[in-house]
Amino acid sequence: MGDFCNMNDIHRFLRSKEGKAELKKIRDMLKGRMITDVTFSNEVTYIATTLLLDDGESFFVQQPSLEVDAIREEFAEVLQREYNRDYPKRKRGKP
Repeated sequence: MGDFCNMNDIHRFLRSKEGKAELKKIRDMLKGRMITDVTFSNEVTYIATTLLLDDGESFFVQQPSLEVDAIREEFAEVLQREYNRDYPKRKRGKP
């Protein structure tokens, strides 16, 4: 299935009674809570953000801007510099 099928299924879920109930649970869990800490973890194809809430619960967030392709596009020079730091004898990208 393609992106259009995915989009349609998401739309169907959002409009359904069950989907609305599931999202309400998430809203209720977050509404009025304070974030006490934020951590990041390497999940291979993206960096995950975990919010620790004042009631001890945690909330996992995946942001498109922290997916590996987005990082490669926006921070190409940084990745090149850090690669060269890891492998100084290779100097990837330089003759």
